[in-house]
Amino acid sequence: MEKKPLIEHLEELRRRLFVIAVSIFVFSILSFFIAQDIYEILKYPALKYYPNLQFVTLTPTSAFFVLMKISLICGIIFSFPVIFYQAWKFIEPGLLEKEKKLLYPLLGVGISLFLLGVGFAYFAVLPVALRFLIGVGIDILKVTPLMSIDLYTSFVLKLVLAFGFLFQLPIVMYVLTSIGVVKIETWKKWRKPFIVLAFVIGAIIAPDWMTQILIAVPLLVLYEVALRFNEWMAKKRESKPF
Repeated sequence: MEKKPLIEHLEELRRRLFVIAVSIFVFSILSFFIAQDIYEILKYPALKYYPNLQFVTLTPTSAFFVLMKISLICGIIFSFPVIFYQAWKFIEPGLLEKEKKLLYPLLGVGISLFLLGVGFAYFAVLPVALRFLIGVGIDILKVTPLMSIDLYTSFVLKLVLAFGFLFQLPIVMYVLTSIGVVKIETWKKWRKPFIVLAFVIGAIIAPDWMTQILIAVPLLVLYEVALRFNEWMAKKRESKPF
């Protein structure tokens, strides 16, 4: 395991962050050409249950910045393989040879979990959250169904992107366990504090208790699944002496 001076680590970190920034920039530009189509996709969950809902702009620049925001978030999503790869290559020098072989399997699992998180947010969490949030105004208060495209798009994109990255929890737990940073016993001790943390994360991302629960519960499930998987892998390693 080769040790590098701190200055070399910082220089390498700078290079890898630069690569990530360039990737996000390029994909964001390309995404601008499909931003209008993505906007229509983002509106669908709300219009499915409330077809009379009207989306409005509150400032002359709202529509343009919505397209820019969609392009940026899509740029981040499309750059996820690059982000994952650059993060892994940064920590790779500190790994053992057998741990380095995990790169491509983990990359595939990481991308799959990211897409699963995005899909779960769009198809499962978003419809429930929107029916609850919009329904309070339309069904209970009987207000006119108008929606700011800026605020609506920000809410949907934040939720979808957050789920994509939150679904990386099993990968993070597995890597930290594999390289010896965190022991399985420690993950077990963090069970109860993580319950609180999951709801805190939900409160940061979402403005209402319903969406907070829809965020916290999958996180807790992922934590338990990752813990069980780490325990299984630990037993498997013990049964195979090196």
